[in-house]
Amino acid sequence: MPDKKEIATLSIKISVDSTDLDKLEAQLKRIEGLMVSTGLKQPARGGFIMDFNAGQISINTPTITSGTIKSAKIKGIATDDAAGMLDKINEAFYNSGNKAFIAALDEAIDINIPVSHGEFTEFKQQVESEVSQLQASITAIQQTIADSDRAFAASLEHLRADIQSIKSGWL
Repeated sequence: MPDKKEIATLSIKISVDSTDLDKLEAQLKRIEGLMVSTGLKQPARGGFIMDFNAGQISINTPTITSGTIKSAKIKGIATDDAAGMLDKINEAFYNSGNKAFIAALDEAIDINIPVSHGEFTEFKQQVESEVSQLQASITAIQQTIADSDRAFAASLEHLRADIQSIKSGWL
């Protein structure tokens, strides 16, 4: 039995520019999607066709009876401001148990000190009070300016009358 030895290894490397193929594949997928959505073709993966008409969604498959979704609401705790929402988000993240995420969150909290709901409400009331005081001050200043304008106009009228009487010779 003769011994066979491998004398040389032949290696061939072929490179193909696949950008045109990728573009063609994407275009074919869009065409397939259009055909499925218009009903010309059934979905290939055993999915279902959804028909959107007049705000209603009907699902037509043998295993699911047709139905209508009237409304969907997310039920949860109502919050009246952003600080309350941030408190809930922070609590949820801390309760997740993800140590890396909690460490990153703690670092962010060190940089951006969070404000609790109570602190935010107190600050909001303080700002509203100061704005109210400023509005009252502005109103008082506007009234003073109006009174000053009236007094100045009256003084000018008296001065005009005095000038007229001097010109005419009557004092």
